[in-house]
Amino acid sequence: MEKTEKIMDREIAWRIFAQEFNSSNMYINEGDDRAPNYIITPTGVKCNRLFIIGVITEVENIGKDNNLWRARIADPTGVFTLYAGQYQPEAAIFLSELEVPAYVALVGKARKYEPEDGNIYLSVRPEEINTADEKQRDMWVIETAERTLERIKIIEDALDSGLSGTQLQDFLQNKVKNSSHLNGIVHALGHYKNLDRILPEIKNSLVHAVKMITADSGIIHDHQLERQTHGHVDKDSAKESEESIDAKELKEIEEVIDAEKTNVEDIEVTEVSEPQIPVQADEEPPKPDPKEMIAQIIDQLDIGKGTSFSGVIEAAKEAGIEAEIAESAIKDLMDEGRCYEPKIGTLRKV
Repeated sequence: MEKTEKIMDREIAWRIFAQEFNSSNMYINEGDDRAPNYIITPTGVKCNRLFIIGVITEVENIGKDNNLWRARIADPTGVFTLYAGQYQPEAAIFLSELEVPAYVALVGKARKYEPEDGNIYLSVRPEEINTADEKQRDMWVIETAERTLERIKIIEDALDSGLSGTQLQDFLQNKVKNSSHLNGIVHALGHYKNLDRILPEIKNSLVHAVKMITADSGIIHDHQLERQTHGHVDKDSAKESEESIDAKELKEIEEVIDAEKTNVEDIEVTEVSEPQIPVQADEEPPKPDPKEMIAQIIDQLDIGKGTSFSGVIEAAKEAGIEAEIAESAIKDLMDEGRCYEPKIGTLRKV
């Protein structure tokens, strides 16, 4: 009976992308020193525990006597930092024996570290960690995007209502059944004063995440996703569409996610030829994305043991990509878990 009560009292393990988690800067403690600590995210998650599936690209022993391990786990929006030590022996052993890169699934505690210099660092302490695969990661991305969209819409409805105090509480209670989430939303609305900037950034990260896993899996091609998420736009409005996503586009993103939730279960990773897109006479053909070009260069140069960082930069220059842009693209690919640096100066594809 006691064990059952403890399970019932456990905090929800939230699905959150790294981009939203790392952009959170509100922390609360309700009660005494033994009470749980919470990180409040911009979409109103009152986060004590997380559920993550991603690619571990780096594992490092940073403690004496091999008793503290640090790892980086990447999703398509960014990177979580993990720490496992003597109080997480199973996770520490798992990380010490892991051959990177590797897909993993974990449930862990959200933690913040605030050194004397005033900076704040967020991390995750694994409670349970196991190997996973690409299909599981893709499903996690789709479902996490769906949950994040639901939270964004609630926050936007609250902002549009113009309500405050008890009226806002009553308004939200009709939309949110989970009391912890309701409390988190109220905290987020009171703390994050620039939600008009933060929410579009999170939306764009969702587009990027869904686009990456569906395009890589052959479910949907880049130009198809652009049409479904941004709609057909002319040249004058193209730049504006890239920078922000309006309510109509948000609905279209949701439709893509709903459609792909079923499709991703039947993924067979195969090479799919790129369909031809007709180009109007007065339009220039779309320019290749430098990041995707760098990904192809790494794929071509890495024949099993990795390739040199300098070699990728040189190949990028030959392809017409400036060194600074190439270095930025490599960093983005590492953050997305698509390549990693097993040792300084060497790059390997995932």
